[in-house]
Amino acid sequence: MSEHFIITADAGHLRIYAERQEPGQYTPGVQEVESVDFPQGRKSYTDRETDVAGRFQSSKHQSAAPGAPAGASAAGRSGMSIDERLPMKREEGRRRARDLASEIDAFLLSRPAATWDFAAGPDLHGTILEQLSPDVRRRLRRALAKDLVNQATHQLRSHFVA
Repeated sequence: MSEHFIITADAGHLRIYAERQEPGQYTPGVQEVESVDFPQGRKSYTDRETDVAGRFQSSKHQSAAPGAPAGASAAGRSGMSIDERLPMKREEGRRRARDLASEIDAFLLSRPAATWDFAAGPDLHGTILEQLSPDVRRRLRRALAKDLVNQATHQLRSHFVA
């Protein structure tokens, strides 16, 4: 019988569980075989990036700030914000997904006969699957867009039962 794994992921954690069926046991049990933490995935990018020179104008303050366009007054744009958030958040998400996908690839490529189930939150789910190698994606049995990283081990398998 080939190996089967359940893999759960979020931005800061990757958990890999093996299904194990003892002789005489009707339903397989689940045992954690690998756990990888990504500390950068748990922090907001604003906690890491504090480049004052890259600030963009904001309208939160009444007076013109250094670097504001000429003619900025109380009615005009003034003050400074730290960055444009959306592009940076998307880039951080892509980086986290790439890191997670490379770990999953490395684990499953070393086990060429293994099948697997996968769960990750909706924000990472599709991005991680897109970045996996074709061989690893081909062996995927079930994929859920759910964050199950903190799910109790004994309840994990029930999410993947058809």
